Amino acid sequence: MFCCLCLLAAGCSADTAFIQFAALVRADSPNDALACPAGTCTAKVDLVTELVALTPRDLAERVVGVLRAEPRTELVARSDDGLRFVFVQRSLLFRFPDTVNIAVLPIDGDKAGIAIYSRSNYGYGDFGVNRARVEGWLAILGIPTRPAP
Repeated sequence: MFCCLCLLAAGCSADTAFIQFAALVRADSPNDALACPAGTCTAKVDLVTELVALTPRDLAERVVGVLRAEPRTELVARSDDGLRFVFVQRSLLFRFPDTVNIAVLPIDGDKAGIAIYSRSNYGYGDFGVNRARVEGWLAILGIPTRPAP
C-alpha cells in the first residue's frame, strides 16, 4: 500500500496555469496562503507585502534565481513579459505537488511589489505548509511583510 501511494503521488499532476491576482477567489479549504501588496488583491490576504526599491525586471530575476534553488521546486511557466511565474514544489515524503503563482507588480519605475499564492493541489488541509512557504520565500527574497488587517 505504501509503495503504491508513493508511486501514485509522484505521478500526481499540478495546476500550472497563470492566475489573475486581482480576480482571485480562494478555495474554502484551509490549504492555501496569499500575500499581496496593499490594495492589489481582492481576496482576503494572509500577509501584506511591502514594496521594494528594485525595478520589476530586477525583482523578477531575483525571484527566478533564488527560488530555482529551493528543494524539490521547478519553474514550470514564465509569462512573456517575464513578470509572472508558476512554480511547483513537491512534498518531501510523498511528492505531492503544490502550485505557487508569483506576480511581480510594477509600481513605479524604481519600485516593485510581489504577490504570491501557494496552494495544495490535493487534500483538504496542509498543516500550515503553504503559509510557511510563502513566509519563507518572501524572507529569502528580502521582501518585508506585515500581518493582514
